[in-house]
Amino acid sequence: MEKGTGNEARERIINAAVELFSRKGYDATTVNDIAGAANVNKALIYYYFANKQDILDCMVDSILDEAVSGTLDFIQTNIVQMVKDGHLDILPDRLHFTDEEAINIFLQNSYKFYERVVDYVIAKKDIIRILVLESLKKGKHQNSLFRFVKFMSGNDENPIFKTISSADRDFVYSDEMVLFKFFFSIIPIVSFAAYFDDYKAVSSLDDDKLRSTFLRVYQIVTRSLISGSDILLKSNNPGK
Repeated sequence: MEKGTGNEARERIINAAVELFSRKGYDATTVNDIAGAANVNKALIYYYFANKQDILDCMVDSILDEAVSGTLDFIQTNIVQMVKDGHLDILPDRLHFTDEEAINIFLQNSYKFYERVVDYVIAKKDIIRILVLESLKKGKHQNSLFRFVKFMSGNDENPIFKTISSADRDFVYSDEMVLFKFFFSIIPIVSFAAYFDDYKAVSSLDDDKLRSTFLRVYQIVTRSLISGSDILLKSNNPGK
C-alpha cells in the first residue's frame, strides 16, 4: 500500500475515518478498514494515532478549535471593540447598546458571523453527524457533543468567558444562559448540519435554498430577543 508522506497521509487517514464512521458507524469500523480506505499501512495509523478513539478525538478537537477561534475573532472585533468605544454595556441579564444604530451594527456583524459558522458546519457535516450518532448511542463517546459546554463555563480557563469578562466584568454565565446557548444555539446548528442531506431530500430544497432559509430563521429568532436597545440574555420572568 502507498503510505504517503507527512500531513498528506495523516489527512487521508482522517478523511477515510470520517467516511467510514459516518457510513458504517464508529463501532463497526476497524483500524484495518481505515487503513484500506486511506491506502496506508496499519502501522502508519498507529504512528499518527494511539488508537481508533484518538482519531475521533482528533476530529472533535479540530471542530472545537475552529469554533473557538472563530468565536474569539468575532468577540474581539465586535463585542470587545464596542465596549471600548462606549457603544455597548454588558449587564448580567442583557447587552445594552447606546442607540439603535449600535444594535443594528452588532446584529449585522452577528449575521455575517453566523453565516460563516453555518458554512463551516455544512462543510463538516459528516463529522458532526458522527458526533450526534455517538451521543445518541450512549456509548463511551456519548459526551463528545457536550464538550462544547466547557466553553460556556464562567472561569478564566474558558477563553471566551475570559475575553468578554476582561472587557466588562458584569458579564456572567447564568444557568439559564448556558442552557439556552446549548439547546437553542449549539444544538440547532449541530442538528442542521447532521440532518442537512436528509432534510434536503425530503424537502426538495437545494443546498443554497436550504442554507438561506436556515439563516433567515436565525435572524427572526435573534430579533425576538431584542427589547428596545437591549438584547436579552435571560428572562426577566423566569416563573412564566
